[in-house]
Parts: sequence; structure tokens; C-alpha cells
Amino acid sequence: MSELPARLSALAIQRLEALHHEVAGLQALADLAQVLDPGRKLGRWQLAGRLSAHLARFESTSWPRIHRGGREPRGPAEAAMVRIMAANLPMSQRRLVDLIG
Repeated sequence: MSELPARLSALAIQRLEALHHEVAGLQALADLAQVLDPGRKLGRWQLAGRLSAHLARFESTSWPRIHRGGREPRGPAEAAMVRIMAANLPMSQRRLVDLIG
């Protein structure tokens, strides 16, 4: 019988950790949006497109080296993208427009 509360506690801890990563990723998305559009002149769709393009380029170029420990992020934009990748947020323009709205 004591097995069930222990399993539930483990699941609760896993869920809290997942929520923590998601919140950190969403904050990183807001940080990256601020870097890419500091004057907030872009519409949501345009901003989501820029975010998506930057994330796709980052995922295929810099992220593999940073993820393996080959180098540190260079600047606030890369640092935000590392946190976004760690949170496993969606990277399509359509999904990002919902997150930044």
C-alpha cells in the first residue's frame, strides 16, 4: 500500500520539474522576442516567423556544439535559445504565435 503514495510523489515531482522547464522556456521565448524586436514594432505573426527562423537556424548550427559542451552560448539571444531548446518548446511559426499571444 505504501508503494502507491511513493509512485504518486515521484510523478508529482516529475510533473513539477516539467512545468519548471516549460516556464523557463516561455520566459526565454519572451527574452528572445525582446532581443529580436526591442521596439515591439512587429505583429505577432511576423515576430513568430522571426523566432521560428532563428530557432531553426540555431538548432542546425550552434545548438549541437553547445549541447555537447563544445562552446558556451554567445550573447543573450543564444542563451535564450538554449533555454528554449532545453524546454522543448515548439518551433513552428504557427505554434509560436499562440505562445507569444
